[in-house]
Amino acid sequence: MLWLVIELNIIISIFGFYLACRIWKFRQILLKVERNLSLIDNCTDEIFTKTPKLLQLRLQRVNQLRQLYQQLNLQVQQVQQVIAIFWLLRRIWHRLSRIWH
Repeated sequence: MLWLVIELNIIISIFGFYLACRIWKFRQILLKVERNLSLIDNCTDEIFTKTPKLLQLRLQRVNQLRQLYQQLNLQVQQVQQVIAIFWLLRRIWHRLSRIWH
């Protein structure tokens, strides 16, 4: 009977030691996960704090490009009008030169 109690105590002790090892390993895993999540949180926080500034800067650049596009479009129209005037003058010149000769 005494041996049975001793054997049960040894089995319970071994199981307790096994359980303590498993809990310790699980705790180490949780600490690693917590560190990684903390790093991710810091990185995303940094990204999200910079995002409004970057979006504002991009919006300003887009507006600048739109203004530049409008200016260039106006210049293209003016060049097209000048070319059309030269083309018209050329046609008139050819017709007048036929009449004079």
